[in-house]
Amino acid sequence: GAQLRKHIDATLGSGNLREAVRLPPGEDLNEWLAVNSDEANTLIFYFSAVDFFNQVNLLYGTLAEFCTPENCPTMTAGPKYAM
Repeated sequence: GAQLRKHIDATLGSGNLREAVRLPPGEDLNEWLAVNSDEANTLIFYFSAVDFFNQVNLLYGTLAEFCTPENCPTMTAGPKYAM
């Protein structure tokens, strides 16, 4: 109950994913899984968002070297789309 919630709050934002998902000593596995299902989904979303940001940032960095306002005045995605 309360002790389990205290452990979750202490470890979830720690940056140590392994510690955040480890079953605390003396806790029931089924209760731990039930309490942490929302937190696990939050972690999956967070790391997916961070991975997406990193991929976009890498793509932007690559394109920025070759496509400048002078030689690429309009960003296009084929003849139908211009931004």
